[in-house]
Amino acid sequence: MTTMNVRQLRAQTSTAAAVLAAVATIIGAWQLAVVFGNRVPSVADSIGRLGSEAAIGELWTNLAISMNRFVLGLAAALIVGAAIGVLMGLSRVADLAFSDLNAAALAIPAVIWALLTTMWFGFGWLTPVVTVFLSGLPFVVVNIAKATRAVPADLVLMARAFGVSRTRVLREIVAPAVAGSTVAAVRFAIMSAWNGLLLAEWFGSTSGVGWRSRYWYDANQLDGFLAWVLVFILLLVIADLLILGPIERYATRWRTA
Repeated sequence: MTTMNVRQLRAQTSTAAAVLAAVATIIGAWQLAVVFGNRVPSVADSIGRLGSEAAIGELWTNLAISMNRFVLGLAAALIVGAAIGVLMGLSRVADLAFSDLNAAALAIPAVIWALLTTMWFGFGWLTPVVTVFLSGLPFVVVNIAKATRAVPADLVLMARAFGVSRTRVLREIVAPAVAGSTVAAVRFAIMSAWNGLLLAEWFGSTSGVGWRSRYWYDANQLDGFLAWVLVFILLLVIADLLILGPIERYATRWRTA
């Protein structure tokens, strides 16, 4: 077995252990809440309710709707945020123009974006998509800008002095340097945007995971409410450990080479 295969096997084993540990922690904390809390339904009751939701078609339908909205809003945040972040990192004027605005956006919680977009766009698909975009955008901008500023200026100037095009500089010098920070930006953006999606669907939608959570909350059925909260938590854990973790290790593999 080669060294590369050994590293991959260790990474996969570590990822699986991390997933199991995260799930065990969630279940353990839940059980403690059941024992010491009041009116907290058990894990079995909530999973049973989730099974009932799947049986009547509510689980996969609303989950698909939410994921479509989330991917669309997050993709827009990554594209726009990366462009603004690189511009801020390379241009002093752009940094002065956007830094205070982005700092203000970072200070705004996702619930405010959810309420604003509900008032702006009403009940429809645009409200959660725009909320996801606005919740994730500032985290992408700040991480990409910071990573771009860390690129050695002398290296960029030397490349330009030898006639290397700006596009090639961005592709072969700036992009590899910000790859690791891009994954960090995506991780922070996902956390904030995921919360924004839940809140936007809670306040301004008639479909999706957030809306279904509110349905059971309004019905005063905590097992149904916590079942959908569990879906949200598990999706975050899975995305972070099984998707973003391997991508980050790949993007920063040169550090351990």
